[in-house]
Amino acid sequence: MRKMLVSSFLLVFLFFAPRELFPQSKSLDWQLQFLKEKTNESMPINKIIGMKTGDGFNLVIKADDDCYCYVFIYDSEQNIYVWYNQAVEKGSETPLDTLDLAEPSGTETIYVIVSSSRQAELEKLITQFNNSSSSQNTSNLYREIMRLQDTASGRGEPGATVIPSGGTTKGLDDGGFATKFTGKELYVRAIGIRH
Repeated sequence: MRKMLVSSFLLVFLFFAPRELFPQSKSLDWQLQFLKEKTNESMPINKIIGMKTGDGFNLVIKADDDCYCYVFIYDSEQNIYVWYNQAVEKGSETPLDTLDLAEPSGTETIYVIVSSSRQAELEKLITQFNNSSSSQNTSNLYREIMRLQDTASGRGEPGATVIPSGGTTKGLDDGGFATKFTGKELYVRAIGIRH
């Protein structure tokens, strides 16, 4: 009888307990748009994007929730560049500065990391890299990006949907198309560019 009473109490407690006692993972919804500079053409990011050396491009990120965003470029000579490293406010549309593809020709990879929580280890390695882009700091930063990519993909491929809305534009709300991500708390999206 006592066991049944304790079990009943526990069930009632768990059912009515405040949510703060049992934190749940936070799902994050956001959109990403890749734009060619000269034409403002929206490009799909589900395959390697063909461009010419000297062409410019930028990204527009729109978050439906407060989040942290980190964007890196890993070029064909295995150099890393930190393109963006900031918190993004809910509902904001964040266009990144335009970048031009430079010699040598090859394949560049953009890593877009969006997370509902701050990535402390990544931020520490970015600071070290910004202070000295030594081969050791470059290697450490790249390994952390790959670790986060493994972590994100280990939880299943993040939900991504291409949202066609016609036209070419610099703003997500004005047309063009973007890729919408939903249902995860950490995303690492790699975008390939060949020039």
